[in-house]
Amino acid sequence: MNDQKTILLVEDDAIIALAESIQLKDYGYHVIVAHDGNMAVEKVQTDPDSIDLVLMDIDLGIGIDGTEAAGEILRDNDIPILFLSSHSEPKIVERTQNLTSYGYVVKSAGITVLDAAIKMAFKLYDAKQELIIHNAETEAQKRELQCFEKRYRRLFETAKDGILILDPQNGCIVDVNPFLSEMLGYTKKQMLKKCIWDISPFKSISYSKKLFKELKEKEYVRYHDLPLERKDGNLVFVEFVCNVYLVDRKKVIQCNIRDIKERIELEETLTADIERKEAMLSELQHRVKNSFAMITSLMTIKSRTAKSQDAKKVLQELSQRVKSVSDLYSLLYETKSIYDVELKTYCLKVINSMMFQDIIITSEIEVVKVSTKYAATIGMILVELLSNAIKHAFPDLRKGTIHVTLKEIDSRFELTVSDNGIGLWDDFDISKTESMGLHLVDLMVSQLKGTIAFRSDHGTKITIDFSSSFDRELFQEFEHLHHNSYAN
Repeated sequence: MNDQKTILLVEDDAIIALAESIQLKDYGYHVIVAHDGNMAVEKVQTDPDSIDLVLMDIDLGIGIDGTEAAGEILRDNDIPILFLSSHSEPKIVERTQNLTSYGYVVKSAGITVLDAAIKMAFKLYDAKQELIIHNAETEAQKRELQCFEKRYRRLFETAKDGILILDPQNGCIVDVNPFLSEMLGYTKKQMLKKCIWDISPFKSISYSKKLFKELKEKEYVRYHDLPLERKDGNLVFVEFVCNVYLVDRKKVIQCNIRDIKERIELEETLTADIERKEAMLSELQHRVKNSFAMITSLMTIKSRTAKSQDAKKVLQELSQRVKSVSDLYSLLYETKSIYDVELKTYCLKVINSMMFQDIIITSEIEVVKVSTKYAATIGMILVELLSNAIKHAFPDLRKGTIHVTLKEIDSRFELTVSDNGIGLWDDFDISKTESMGLHLVDLMVSQLKGTIAFRSDHGTKITIDFSSSFDRELFQEFEHLHHNSYAN
């Protein structure tokens, strides 16, 4: 019943000790007997963890008495001690009151009362242990809270942003940190217990009360560029952020005020630098466009004066390829674009430059933007495919039609060039063809991580499929490098 609690029974009378020991054992306790105070102290010191309670007589004959023995035990051990004595005189009982005892039982009360007193002593001891643990936890929490408060105060006092703490009911300033005092030129005393709209820096803000009302409703307001008037009359431009939070179930408003003078100056410098570099890039595009135009013109002149027909064809083909790149830079310059190009406009420029007598070129091209590098590759592919169709699909100056489509399907581009010409020979294999143009197309399609397919049915249809997400990755990488170059 008592989980075999071990009791040290300290009783100098051997017969009484035996009788009490038997009774306690009948009630389920394990009993160890000590016949004097010194023996009791020695048993506790030898193995204190094996004893759950000391049942101590006061009058122990020769040697130290029960109260002295109890004092010796309690000096080094925390063990519940219950006094059991035949004395009921006030003077005897008073001797136990200065000790940490768990009760006083008169021997004549009987085993039932003694058992109840023992159980109560155990409950009191357990409650004391729980209280000790609770107090230790409370003390630890108190120290932790003090640490947090010290850390917050240090952060508040040393922050390089201005901080205001406001009363959410009336807008009065509860606290202000040194940095804000220095920023505005007002002492802490001059700002405390005043409403935010009553101090000079915020008086010029006609919507201060409206701002406070909005803050109470939304619990968050932010202004990126707010002018505040310092005590000396000068303006300081700040980023003003206020939010509401709970402290001990009470709302508190905190306003963070950051001087953005350096940021504004840096942004102006960066903006000027970007504009200057963009102007340089635009000028470079213009010069590249003119250089390509000059190269194309020289090729055209040379092709007309060339005596060999093969030389004329080579120069004309090269001129078309160079012109496709020239058209790209012309478009970039016209649209003042740096990183991307509208693909439909560019492809139409390429197609218009390829118009040939008696051959009609039609198109269905979706409006989509791609990076300049991607567009240049697509333009070169289109030039080669159109040149190949014009050269081989319509022999003997026959009339014909070429149709170009470009569309985006599920993050992929599909470029198709089809004609109603003579078609391909039966065992056509792009890897075995002698056409340099098709070999170039095959290489460029691989560069785009795409595939190429040929079909010959009442003409020729060439379909190129490639990922549009690949271009997004290229473009994002370019933007990242561009951003880092300015950051550096």
